[in-house]
Amino acid sequence: MKALLYQADGKVGLREVPVPAIGAGEALIAVDACGLCGSDIVKLARKDLRPPVPLGHEVAGRVAALGPGASGLRLGQRVILSHHVPCFECHYCRHGQESMCREFKLSNLDPGGFAEFVRASARHVRHVLLPIPEGLSSAEASMTEPLSCCLRNVRRLGLDEGDTAVVVGLGFIGLLTSKLLLSRKVRVLGFDIDPQRAALARSLGVSQAWAGEEEAARRELFSMTEGRGADALVFTAGTPELAARRLGWLRDGGAFNVFASFHPSSAMTLDLNEVYHRELSVVASYSPQVQDLKDSLALLASRTIDVSSFTHSVFPLSGFEEALASVRSRSVVKALFLPSRNGASA
Repeated sequence: MKALLYQADGKVGLREVPVPAIGAGEALIAVDACGLCGSDIVKLARKDLRPPVPLGHEVAGRVAALGPGASGLRLGQRVILSHHVPCFECHYCRHGQESMCREFKLSNLDPGGFAEFVRASARHVRHVLLPIPEGLSSAEASMTEPLSCCLRNVRRLGLDEGDTAVVVGLGFIGLLTSKLLLSRKVRVLGFDIDPQRAALARSLGVSQAWAGEEEAARRELFSMTEGRGADALVFTAGTPELAARRLGWLRDGGAFNVFASFHPSSAMTLDLNEVYHRELSVVASYSPQVQDLKDSLALLASRTIDVSSFTHSVFPLSGFEEALASVRSRSVVKALFLPSRNGASA
């Protein structure tokens, strides 16, 4: 089978590798669609990585083979598959923090979602291999995992109807977050450096979105909120310097939300007296719970969250460099790989 494999120094190559062998309770999944995530792009920018590095984790596909004892599935069944799965037994899992579970962080797909086939471990099969409902395309279903990341973050913020959130960074994750907040009747304002992304956010229902007009945005935010400021600032992109400047946009008692990995620099100066006297909260969210995954698939199936507009930029595995360049240049919001286009069979 063909798979995109990390070589070294940020290079990825399409290679012919054996189809993964499966054992008891495991499943082999033929990958129909897998999204290119920002975390994949961040990995490629790191200098300390050593092969093998799994790439691709937003998987939708079909059950191609089942190991002994793998129950509740049938050959050809359409499924989504998440890359991380918790142990459900450790201190973190018992405290509702599955994404901090050591097993969660160590688990992954073999060899990664940018391949014609992936092996799902027995624990993956039991907990994070979910049937795709009828009427939902594989491309749409592949967005279950990123949506579940956004859903957990929105749940941790705990905003109420009528609250105001400013989403900084209107890429795929920022737009998904905006859709979720809007579905909960939260007023969403957006900020990005790209006028086209700001316009796209407005077309999706964001109340107002700006592209670099920092002072105009600040004035309008405070006008809309009777001088209070935002209930939450959601950072899906940006720099530490930008984050520090935006702290004044929060109302007293508001939430400063870190929902992105900051590279290459991640340090910022935080005035602890301001945090203390204004009772500000710092809320971060890294990855979803299993229940978030299930709930996100239901949101997609019901069209409560419509992602069909993000399914048009598709590439075969051989088009990796083109897909990567398209995302990095911001000409594409979401790139999807369709490995089955390479024509292999199990």
